[in-house]
Amino acid sequence: MADSDALRARRYRAHQAGIHELCLPGRCKELGPDQTQRRAAEATARLAAAVLEEFPEHDALSRALALRLVELSEGRGPAAVQALRSLGELVAAQRDQA
Repeated sequence: MADSDALRARRYRAHQAGIHELCLPGRCKELGPDQTQRRAAEATARLAAAVLEEFPEHDALSRALALRLVELSEGRGPAAVQALRSLGELVAAQRDQA
């Protein structure tokens, strides 16, 4: 359920005054990233590390493409799903060549 206009106004005024107890996690820079964002960043870092291990250094094009797909998969929605699907296809093609 969406917040009421009164609550949003109170939250805004408190934030402007430097009081962040009403701020929403993940939206206020003073509170830092919320737990979900941290987990997503950690998962993306693990995926990028796996890509670096999977693709050899001499295949710079495939490696760069795979890392770009990892970046695109960070988001939400159909574009992120398609990026992960494409990354899977790229990995499968890479393994077929080996």
